[in-house]
Amino acid sequence: MKMKLSVLAAAIATLAFAAADMTARAQQASADVAAKLAPTGKLRVGLLMLTYFANEDTATGQITGVMPDLGQELARRLGVPYEGVKIKNPAEMIEGFKAGKLDVTFIGITADRAAAFDYGPVVLDLQTTFLVPAESPIKSIGEVDRPGTRIVVPVRSAQEAKLKGMITQATMLPVPVENPRTAVEMIISGQADVFSHVVPMLVNAQAGLPGSRILPGSYYNVPTAIGYQKGQPDTVVEFCKRFVSDVKQSGFVQKSLDAMGEKAKGVVVAPEL
Repeated sequence: MKMKLSVLAAAIATLAFAAADMTARAQQASADVAAKLAPTGKLRVGLLMLTYFANEDTATGQITGVMPDLGQELARRLGVPYEGVKIKNPAEMIEGFKAGKLDVTFIGITADRAAAFDYGPVVLDLQTTFLVPAESPIKSIGEVDRPGTRIVVPVRSAQEAKLKGMITQATMLPVPVENPRTAVEMIISGQADVFSHVVPMLVNAQAGLPGSRILPGSYYNVPTAIGYQKGQPDTVVEFCKRFVSDVKQSGFVQKSLDAMGEKAKGVVVAPEL
């Protein structure tokens, strides 16, 4: 009997040692991932300061929205401090990665951005359509691509990239559009006929263009994915895949979007592939 108890105790000890070893290995792997994703010891998350991504409280300086929520949750899981870095436009995001000033972001996928940093899985989809003034005869997305129609589109954006492959007759006018004011002024002054952007930006633009209409539907759901520095090892790539999948399936992303209210109109959780 004593022999059997001795063997059982040894077996339990062996299992405990193996479990402890596996835990240690997992912790080490996590530490390795944190060191690769956040080489400075803190996670520097590029926040594209658009109303449907991130909003700063002018009184407190606090930045809220789905992007800072995702960045803070990622930093928490890595076990490192979070640092939100305000970014004005996609061009500045690209330069931030090239200069080594950013570790992670969540942004629409385009070729020029993919040349500066790598993408992981898609987190969000941004529904994209057109805004037309009250007097416009255009009633649907299919009526936009006509000779003489001038489309304001954000330069170096996912929308511009998509429209280049779609538009054959209308004229595209790529301009910097960090806020809708530029596009609205171009339509009011007669320099443009249509404004193309993601739905939440078009909702903002409507306030400056009374009677304007957002055309129903979406010609392109802009995929917004996690982005990180190039050359990351497979452990980091897999960690980011698991992170994105979990925050979508757990309801974390949807809860964050719900908290944003109308600012996130047209922003939806991307389906699992």
